[in-house]
Amino acid sequence: MSKSDQRVRAMIITVPERIDQEWISRLAAASEIELLERLALLHGVGEAARRLRPELVLIDRDLDHAESCVRQVAAAAPDAFCVVITADSSLATLRRLMAAGARDVLATPNQSDLLAAARQVRAASAERRHGTRGEVAPSQRGRLIVVTAPKGGVGTTMVATNLAVALRQISGAPTNLLDCSLQFGDIGVHLNLRSKYSLFDLSAHPDDLDEAMLTRVICEHETGLHVLLAPTEPEQAAHVDGAALNAILDRLLARYSFVVVDTWSFLDEVTETLLRRADDVLLVATPELPTLRNAKRLLDFIQRHTLASAPVQIVLNRFPSVEGITLEDVQQHLHYPVTANIPSEGLPVTHSINRGEPLVVAFPKSWAAQNLLRLAAHLAGDDVATLTLTASEGRKSTEVGRGVKASLLKFARRKSGFKPA
Repeated sequence: MSKSDQRVRAMIITVPERIDQEWISRLAAASEIELLERLALLHGVGEAARRLRPELVLIDRDLDHAESCVRQVAAAAPDAFCVVITADSSLATLRRLMAAGARDVLATPNQSDLLAAARQVRAASAERRHGTRGEVAPSQRGRLIVVTAPKGGVGTTMVATNLAVALRQISGAPTNLLDCSLQFGDIGVHLNLRSKYSLFDLSAHPDDLDEAMLTRVICEHETGLHVLLAPTEPEQAAHVDGAALNAILDRLLARYSFVVVDTWSFLDEVTETLLRRADDVLLVATPELPTLRNAKRLLDFIQRHTLASAPVQIVLNRFPSVEGITLEDVQQHLHYPVTANIPSEGLPVTHSINRGEPLVVAFPKSWAAQNLLRLAAHLAGDDVATLTLTASEGRKSTEVGRGVKASLLKFARRKSGFKPA
């Protein structure tokens, strides 16, 4: 491939008084860009896009005009990557432009952001040339692990988050965590992650998902875990349906070795889609009668309607934690074996959640973290013991508790300005 072939063919749409902006001149001089045209007329946008076939289109107009430009370019050159530059970065504006066909929205024409967009275009172009947008052979697909529960408050998000981080740690393989608790997803809180993009943005374009769009929407955690966050507003949940989710899962499973999904406690189209496609279904329960009762009802429903192609594995969270309830009691009540247990370690778990730091990172030697790591190894294919009912098999929880208390005391002193004598 020649050097000129490696440059991204770009077109800029702006207004007459800004056609000679400094950022445009700097971008035109960049070795990665071949600037095809600068336009300052709205009515010629579609024809220019049809004639020039740009790969990257940068639009620096007011919102109404920008939306019109995006639609014209999408109709004339469907593969073009449209980036809108606007100071209005509100969610409503983002949704409006993404619905029109924009791939990204930038607050300012920062050179590094524009060149990053160019690199995404080049990656997407290479992907199309090599045909990687087609169906992926089953042997190349990742493993889909769905974490669900019969009711809220049993620790599903904690389990899913730590399990995804643990899989990334122990395997070194590309791993994605998908938040399908659509209305009030908490993965971002557990990992201290924020993004203006979410699952909602991908669901708006299920037939046009490519590597560039995924790269822009997916967050990367400091552990190397990639995360696709839940919609930012509750009403957006209604726009994520089974068809869109299937398309997104196809792309994720082609990209990652493991995809871990946190779900909400509703048997809707989204949850049923996940259960039907899962390679592993983890049902999280706690040793309390209401939870166990609902867990039994959910197991019966899944079996009666053949919802899951993979066997359901019970993960007993906060166990052991209370006197008088044994593992045998739980298994007899559910008529189902328990695969793994996560012991009750309230102080470290609460501390890690409030800090936005996964337990397996913050307190890796705690009994709960050790069991989560074992569960991850089990799901990755290792033959390991995932049921450990005595603290001697992990670090003593009292030792971990003392470490947490010391950390909290230092934090409190720092906030109050107290200095010990």
